[in-house]
Amino acid sequence: MIGRMIRTRWFMPSAVVLVTIAAATAFVVTNKAMRSKGDGAPTFEQLGKGRVTLADLRGRAVLLTVWATWCWSCREELPSLARLHRQWNGAPLAIVALSIDREGAEVVTPLIEQLGVPDLTIYLDPTGESVSHLSISGLPTTILFGPDGRELKRWFGTRNWDEPTVKREVAMLLGVSPDKGAP
Repeated sequence: MIGRMIRTRWFMPSAVVLVTIAAATAFVVTNKAMRSKGDGAPTFEQLGKGRVTLADLRGRAVLLTVWATWCWSCREELPSLARLHRQWNGAPLAIVALSIDREGAEVVTPLIEQLGVPDLTIYLDPTGESVSHLSISGLPTTILFGPDGRELKRWFGTRNWDEPTVKREVAMLLGVSPDKGAP
């Protein structure tokens, strides 16, 4: 029966039409999903404020650290990141700590208070959307984006962000003189 169906003159044109319809449907569904996310960019919630995407931060360089409360290395790194945040205050660098904890503010707020870093800009991504979008493979991961939104550098693991050599590296990547523009 199948052999007879394949030999008919309508089989090949019908198969081509079905494959074309399936491909077109897949394209439309995928394209619509990407547009609804705002060019595929993940959305974060700033702790105590509204929602934002990375595109909303364009015009400033962004040092984005992806972390979680259960990550001990992340806990060690946050105080030095907060000190760097204080030192760069007023400079064209936004320092953002993005928590991927599913419980969100419920677990993040007490830790921020315990670590003594309430002035650090904290964002929440309880869905973990940023992990796949930013290709995060371990915590902490820090990404430096230029003012145009392009990734300039990626660091894996813990860093002492207020150490002079690290601050110079960030300043050089941003094209800022370590003596004049950077802290």
